[in-house]
Amino acid sequence: MLLSQKMRSLAVAAFFSCIAITLANQRESVCCKEVSTSKLTAPITGFMVHQARPPCVKAVIFFTAEGAVCSHWKEKWVMEKVIELRQIQAKEKNKKINTTTSAKL
Repeated sequence: MLLSQKMRSLAVAAFFSCIAITLANQRESVCCKEVSTSKLTAPITGFMVHQARPPCVKAVIFFTAEGAVCSHWKEKWVMEKVIELRQIQAKEKNKKINTTTSAKL
């Protein structure tokens, strides 16, 4: 019984590791050669700041259900959205830390 629980835990860990690696590779492979200044209407599921490495230009890449969108990093709405998303990430991180800490008590 104990062995099967360990095997199940290892299988779950391997599964989530594969998903994380796949997502990381997808996000790394995005190269913005041009950027948009238009405000997005699709719901944003994530973002990353992409530094300029020719031929790629500096941009904020927003991930939506419709795909990745390269946005100009100096646009006011882009800066505001990045701040908003970082605040949400910080709250989620604190929520996880508090839940973990509470569970140990």
